[in-house]
Amino acid sequence: METQTPDPLLGLIFPGFLWLMTGIAAYLLAKEKGRNVVLWTILGLVPIINFGAIMYFIGASNRRLEEKLDELLREMRTGQQGKDI
Repeated sequence: METQTPDPLLGLIFPGFLWLMTGIAAYLLAKEKGRNVVLWTILGLVPIINFGAIMYFIGASNRRLEEKLDELLREMRTGQQGKDI
């Protein structure tokens, strides 16, 4: 009776799938949070580093929202300076 040896490439399917999913997640998070998309995507694709990077990306601040808040605060300050209290 012959024994079949498994194809070594089949062992790369699951890690490859995880690698691809973390890269996509990093890309989407970078785009949503107004960060450097290329850098974040590359970090999301690097094996082993990608899981730590994704946890950091999730907790990172949203630059778009921060810029909008800063703009609103500036408008409020300039609007109050022109009024007599």
